[in-house]
Amino acid sequence: MIKKNLKSYFVLFLAGILAGIICRLSDFFPYESLWSLSSIATMFGFWIASIAVITYCSSSNIGAFLNSFLYMFGMTISFYGLKFILGFFMERFSGEFPTMLFLAYSVMAVVCGIGSGVLYFWNKDNLFGSVLCALPASGMLAEAIGCLIVLLKQRMLLGQALFDFLFALIFGILLFRKANNKAVYFATLIVVTSAVFYFIYRPFLL
Repeated sequence: MIKKNLKSYFVLFLAGILAGIICRLSDFFPYESLWSLSSIATMFGFWIASIAVITYCSSSNIGAFLNSFLYMFGMTISFYGLKFILGFFMERFSGEFPTMLFLAYSVMAVVCGIGSGVLYFWNKDNLFGSVLCALPASGMLAEAIGCLIVLLKQRMLLGQALFDFLFALIFGILLFRKANNKAVYFATLIVVTSAVFYFIYRPFLL
């Protein structure tokens, strides 16, 4: 459980900075390869998994908001800051600091924080809580299906597909146990997975 104190917030902020550095350095790996390791910075699975884990480990909805925001904001700072620094040494990263993208993803950090705060209500023993419990696994599973299709057709995204299926299984088991209404949980899992795959990953990946 993540405690509500300055030390925990600082650790999460540093963890976000480290994650942003890793995501930026993943650009050095080729995208059009079997493992496609650079996809970690371009796919949604990593962000979904991060926010879900932080929410699960938070002790309140306000804590979930602050934890997720600080993590995502730290990631945004290091991701775009490192690009700017690398631009002095490598042509592929050269150019002005991407101010608009930085601001956009800073706003997204706030949105992710709000989303995490809402997700925390999966602890409520009601139908809404059961719906929320199904959302992380649904997002991971929708992306996993898309990555699997790309893998079979183009021999790409193996690493991302394995990552997505693994966390879909983890969230599926953990949050299934938490869900008060199992029928609502499974119905949400099917409907949201299908909708997210069709409207987001199908046009994006296929």
